[in-house]
Amino acid sequence: MFQESVDRSHGSSKSDLVLFIVLIAAFFTVGAIVFILENNFGSKLPRYIFIGAVLACLYLVYRLRIVGYRYTIFHEEPKPVYDPRFDDMILHEDYPYPVGTVVFERIVSAKGTILFTVDRSEIEALAKPGEDCGLKAENEFNAACRKPEKAYSLFFRKDGQLVCVYFDPSEEFLGYLQKILSAPASTEE
Repeated sequence: MFQESVDRSHGSSKSDLVLFIVLIAAFFTVGAIVFILENNFGSKLPRYIFIGAVLACLYLVYRLRIVGYRYTIFHEEPKPVYDPRFDDMILHEDYPYPVGTVVFERIVSAKGTILFTVDRSEIEALAKPGEDCGLKAENEFNAACRKPEKAYSLFFRKDGQLVCVYFDPSEEFLGYLQKILSAPASTEE
């Protein structure tokens, strides 16, 4: 199994720390200016503008940094690993999906909601950004946190409809996806 997450800001833990420090500094700086303006003009209007600006910043941080997408691909059977607690090789996880499955989730913080579970047999095509594969999807969904023109497209059949999911995979994820797409189809029914 391989899993990765993307968000709109494509941030890291260092950028999160910088964002947090900048927001705290801005909050106190603008708050001090608001109190000075309230005292000079004798009006509560700057306070209401400040509250609106804080709420707008919180919404932007929520949309740009906390909300994102997670892609999971089950590309091989789980392998046993050595566990020193038992001094033996242990299989730590059972996959909830068969090998050859791709799962797309919408995440808020770390909690995910599954959008699509795609089996290898349902996949019609994988297109690079800007590439036309000749298919016209009935439903499209952007799980890339970027414009669809700059994202990969995965076309698959779900409930008789052709669906296109735009996503932003890493090279490693693409390698695993190519691996399951080129593997011979399972004959188990």
